[in-house]
Amino acid sequence: MDKEQLKKEQPVVYRTLSNALKQDRLAHAVLLTGPKGAPKTKTALLLAQSLVCEHTDEDGFACQTCSACQRIQKEEAIDFRWIHGDQVRIKKKEILELQEFFESTSVERANRRIYFLEQFDHATPDAANSLLKFLEEPAPGIFAILSADEKSNVLPTIQSRCQWIPFRPASSKRLETQFLEWTDPESASMLAHHGYTIEKAQAALADDDFEFIHREAKDYVMHCEQMPKILYMQRNVFVPKGNRMTKEKILWFLDWVLFYFQKGERKISLQKQVAIREILIESADQIQRPVELALFLDKIYNQIRKVVIS
Repeated sequence: MDKEQLKKEQPVVYRTLSNALKQDRLAHAVLLTGPKGAPKTKTALLLAQSLVCEHTDEDGFACQTCSACQRIQKEEAIDFRWIHGDQVRIKKKEILELQEFFESTSVERANRRIYFLEQFDHATPDAANSLLKFLEEPAPGIFAILSADEKSNVLPTIQSRCQWIPFRPASSKRLETQFLEWTDPESASMLAHHGYTIEKAQAALADDDFEFIHREAKDYVMHCEQMPKILYMQRNVFVPKGNRMTKEKILWFLDWVLFYFQKGERKISLQKQVAIREILIESADQIQRPVELALFLDKIYNQIRKVVIS
């Protein structure tokens, strides 16, 4: 994380964490919340580095270059665990394994052990309940960092045991300007308005399927009520067990479809636009849960078709 960038774009977050680090008063659990696009993951890693770095700056933040910082960045430190939640939901098994891991490992510095649970607002209920038990009786020197897009989706009992650090929304205009360095204006606009981080935008743009899905989504929007188009999507774009049948790439498709409907690419009534928007937003949330992807897409095709022809 660029510390100067964090200081400029999220001054309250920067100041809150700086004061806690300098005064050695950081809570045993921190909850970072804010919309997609806010640098929650980068800040979580910076915070983890700052807890183990022996060369912190005047504001209490890590140097980010020493061996301890680099081990955190590469997920090689024995006193740090990062459970990724950006593609799949965090499950109870992972929380139990995390507890077992910390009970069986030693520490590298000053009795500080850290775990980062990414996008914990999408964790299963069993995982949330297991974490609650872990937080209720914190062992000395263990620090929890949680991130969430929606604070309301995190159990109130977990919230009450965490220091809450809210992020303000990232400027979509600023993101769009940055994305224009790598892609066309339409893609830059879509990625920015759907809250893609710089890292996720770069990863998407580097994948040939992103542009393919872009083109197919635009054509789909123009013909989404036609059964031949739906059959084409099933047989040529998102083929069962095909390389594109992944949650990440389906989310690209949903984002593009929403983008074009909101842009007014398809001339339909405002009432229908709102109904389709609700379908797509709800679907983007549902795909975070265990679903059969081909059936999931078929449901979306049929729901949108019904709205358009009604």
